Amino acid sequence: MNAYRKRFIQLNMILIGGMLLLMLTAVGIYMAVDYYKELRNSMKQVVRSYDTEIFYSQQQPQREPPKQEPPKSPENRNQRLKLKERKEITSIRYTAESQHISILSLAAEIDESLLAAVLDKIVNRKKNYGILPHDGIIYYRTGNGDPYRIAIAPIGYIGESMYRLAGILLFIWVVAMLGFFVLSYYLSKLAVKPMEDAIAREKQFIADASHDLKTPLSIILANNSILRKSGDSCIAAQMKWIDSTETAAKNMQQLIQEMLTLSALEQRTSDTAAEAVNLSAIVTKAALQMESVAYEKNITLDSDIADGLIMAGDEECLRRITVGLIENAIKYEPSGGRVSITLAKRKRQLRLAVRNHNSVIPDEDLPHVFERFYRGDKSRRTHDSHGLGLAITKQMAENMGGKILAESKKQTGTAFTVLFPLH
Repeated sequence: MNAYRKRFIQLNMILIGGMLLLMLTAVGIYMAVDYYKELRNSMKQVVRSYDTEIFYSQQQPQREPPKQEPPKSPENRNQRLKLKERKEITSIRYTAESQHISILSLAAEIDESLLAAVLDKIVNRKKNYGILPHDGIIYYRTGNGDPYRIAIAPIGYIGESMYRLAGILLFIWVVAMLGFFVLSYYLSKLAVKPMEDAIAREKQFIADASHDLKTPLSIILANNSILRKSGDSCIAAQMKWIDSTETAAKNMQQLIQEMLTLSALEQRTSDTAAEAVNLSAIVTKAALQMESVAYEKNITLDSDIADGLIMAGDEECLRRITVGLIENAIKYEPSGGRVSITLAKRKRQLRLAVRNHNSVIPDEDLPHVFERFYRGDKSRRTHDSHGLGLAITKQMAENMGGKILAESKKQTGTAFTVLFPLH
């Protein structure tokens, strides 16, 4: 089970982690695109805001146009335009023919020796907004060349925000994965518990069945050994050993039959042969059959059975349920006691109840009375029972859509109630 739990947690975390990573990646891409569009609008506004303003070059000492420099040597080709990495935008007016540069807003430290080359690249590009990754800038261009109005910003303008966003998303992913791990660990316990219970029940079933089969087999082998040693005796003299062997064999046969019946019922989740049956007639007939058994034990058998109650079900199963509950009640009711049988309609249910008034099941045993081979009450061990009768009765009732309940109180005795739905 531990290996199964680990596998469950691993698969769960891989699935959840992958889905969460895809979701956060989609969010990150969406935010990156949004930042990119937002920067375009910002750069557009910066450029437009200077259309009617006085040039920065007229407010400050006139900057001389950058001198034309000879082509850069190969070792300088990889130099970038050095912009200060902060979220600010530089606005420039640039006349391509004269290569006149007017800086309208100086928001960065600019290496003017490379500025003209960068501006030439910008004006020669088809798109008016984009990225020059080699130069490490983002640009926006407008105008017809006489002059161009250009805004530039460092790639870090977006990069800083994206790094921060990536950190936040990574933190969310880690926290979410920790939360899902705790949840998966808890869910693995819930998922494994029914399997553990089923395995435990199967082990207990095998142990109990082996114990109940061991006794009759031991009796048969012992009797057979005695008969072998008394080979010269007549059959009449050895009849008690023969009868004992027959009794043990029948007991073993009954146990095996009950086990097969229960197994067949558990494999069938619903009764496919359901038909309209008169439950009132079935209960009445079962009560009449058990009157002789009750009389032998000096037990009063009372019945209150409503007439004409029809339901959809299996007639043989309903007969076995009724007879089994009445027989069980008589078996554990002390001599001189009373057993009551009631059948009535309650809303959209038929309610069959069998109560013995002077027998009580201990509180610690009551939740287990429908378990296979369970015989918690020591007084019940003295009876010839394998502990499968109530388990079979419960399975039959559930296969017909019903349910069975047990209650036991010192004042009112023990009652088993079966509720059948009316369709």
